Amino acid sequence: MNGGLPVSLRPRPSRAVPAVICGLVLLAAGVVLVWAAISRLTLGQWPPFFTAVSDWLATLNWNSPGSWTAGVVLAVIGLVLLLTVLIPGKFHALPLRLNQVREVSGDSRAVMSRRAVARLAAATCEHMDGVASASATASDKEVHVSVYTPLHDTADLQHWVTDGVRSRLQATGLEPVPNITVSIRSGR
Repeated sequence: MNGGLPVSLRPRPSRAVPAVICGLVLLAAGVVLVWAAISRLTLGQWPPFFTAVSDWLATLNWNSPGSWTAGVVLAVIGLVLLLTVLIPGKFHALPLRLNQVREVSGDSRAVMSRRAVARLAAATCEHMDGVASASATASDKEVHVSVYTPLHDTADLQHWVTDGVRSRLQATGLEPVPNITVSIRSGR
């Protein structure tokens, strides 16, 4: 356990973009290799760019500094890709307090994503009098709410928004409740 939460509640980040990029590169390499193999079978010889690469590789001095540099760079890229797969990402959720239920045995835990906390804070603000629109961002320790209002005097509204969001997050069961900051834009 790390930080009091079991590993199962610590989801890894998506990594969809690197996976798509690697997949597209491998797909392109596969298409080129299939095309070259079909060309070899139908024409009886490899395509000119394949022979040019093999001729160029035959002329290289494998013990030259350039070859060593290229090898080290490729090894570092491979190591970075391997570490990207193996190292888990940062935990991006806030723990919730659960009321123990007699019918459930064992230890139950729940979390709420930072995005869900931000959406809950913004939705809470949008139902308050004097708030025309609201948006929010959340981190592990802070929720920042941006409010747009047509009101000219915003001092009381800032307190209402702060107290309303704090009480809503407490009622949800966030423990501890993040620090709430509010910025208000007035439509003067």
